[in-house]
Amino acid sequence: MQVDKGRLLHETMSRLSKLQSGEAVLLQPYKKDRSVCVIVLANKTFKILEQGFGQNEFLVDAKKIRKFLKIVCKREFPRSNKVWLRILRPEEVADFPRHHHPPIRSA
Repeated sequence: MQVDKGRLLHETMSRLSKLQSGEAVLLQPYKKDRSVCVIVLANKTFKILEQGFGQNEFLVDAKKIRKFLKIVCKREFPRSNKVWLRILRPEEVADFPRHHHPPIRSA
């Protein structure tokens, strides 16, 4: 579904709160040439895969996820007015294309 950029954080946080461990939220601009994938892990931890202007992988705890998502979305979707939001099941997360990522960094 497409979401206005102004409601993106609210919609993403709402969806993340309902997901089980192993599921994810995928955010992409209209052209779908970049993406931010937020994977729910155990212990209220999230893995963020950034593929676009930056090729990064981060581990973020639940307390910092909202602020961190805001920063990453500004970097990846600077001129987008609408962003595609999609829920990924665990098997889709496993098949999610992974380019070369540097080592995981904690935020």
